[in-house]
Amino acid sequence: MKKTLLCHFYNEEYMLPWFLNHHKQIFDHGVMIDYHSTDRSVEIIKEICPTWDIVTSRNADFQADTIDTEVNDIESQIDGWKICLNVTEQLIGDYSILDDELQQLLVPSIFMVDCDRDKLVTQDLPLYEQKTDGFLFSDNQQNFLERRSRSLHNVPVHYPAESTQACMAPGRHWNSYNTDKLVTFYYGWCPMDTGGFARKLQIQTQIPLIDRQLNRGFHHITNKETLTYRLENEFIPRARNISKEIEKYVNTHKNLSNIL
Repeated sequence: MKKTLLCHFYNEEYMLPWFLNHHKQIFDHGVMIDYHSTDRSVEIIKEICPTWDIVTSRNADFQADTIDTEVNDIESQIDGWKICLNVTEQLIGDYSILDDELQQLLVPSIFMVDCDRDKLVTQDLPLYEQKTDGFLFSDNQQNFLERRSRSLHNVPVHYPAESTQACMAPGRHWNSYNTDKLVTFYYGWCPMDTGGFARKLQIQTQIPLIDRQLNRGFHHITNKETLTYRLENEFIPRARNISKEIEKYVNTHKNLSNIL
């Protein structure tokens, strides 16, 4: 069954090479929704994934509910397996479970943390080979809620979702998971070098007033000092070396990507 990746982006030239080079090994096709980027994002997509679609968003900014509606509308035209991810997320694990059965998989997240900012990264290697600190979705409920699940599905998923398994929150997150064969590695806080800080600080320019009033996207309204404080006091103290857990998913990915 065909597998399609959807992603919305705005000025993500820093993270896109890692995101695209990883997912082009897995998905048959991609639909990249451009929120009017002004950097090299579009050019990078054309260079790395030339056959993928680049769609200019009908929305002017990152309003949570209109983003969800636009993704739903695009998904409704796509057959087979599909998932919508941010540029900071990488789906990885046992793709062999994606058979022809009609189903919805709620995929949990492994939260990566940059505990060693002096260790420079390169876009020539996967991030999971360069950074190995973070915490798991199973560590405790508080950590799990910081990065909720994503839906990988081959059935219609509406907003608000009609599901007995979970409730989809704005941003297309789910409050539970039903598989650990697949995960997403979440790199929203890793790496936190010059490029990492810059991308996190520029996103707030796309958060509309209505979302701010509804307390949506509040974590994007920030400055470098606040980001540094959260990294050093909220995430780093709780993170640990999870290289063994990463290796388990990566080895499965490498074995399967050769036959996909």
